[in-house]
Amino acid sequence: MPLVRVRGRSMTPALRPGVLLWVRKTPTLDRGRIVLVKDDHHGLYLKRVIGLPGEEVGIRAGRVLINGVPLDEPYVPPTAYLEPKPDQTWSVERGTYILLGDARDDSLDSRRLGPVTADQIIGVAICRLWPPPFKL
Repeated sequence: MPLVRVRGRSMTPALRPGVLLWVRKTPTLDRGRIVLVKDDHHGLYLKRVIGLPGEEVGIRAGRVLINGVPLDEPYVPPTAYLEPKPDQTWSVERGTYILLGDARDDSLDSRRLGPVTADQIIGVAICRLWPPPFKL
């Protein structure tokens, strides 16, 4: 059960630098969950699960499509696609996932690194420990 401190800005506004998270291994991954990934070249990083095995994931004009259907992404800030990017499409193979950061213009994710294998995923962010999620 690792504790992870957020360092970068790729998951803002959901997660800001300094936030402490509890991460736990789970047998299944659901779309929209934030996961901790270990990559030999880029170390540890947090991203959101977007594409699941067996799906076709595309990005067209700043919209994510799952099997041709636009994905509702309330966690993505309105400024996520200020810089024009080329359209992309992935056929997500068995045992792999497409992961994206919420701050799309400020995220090193599957758009550049490609799909992530299940064995690279350490676990799912379960809860925020610091700062507390409430105000007194």
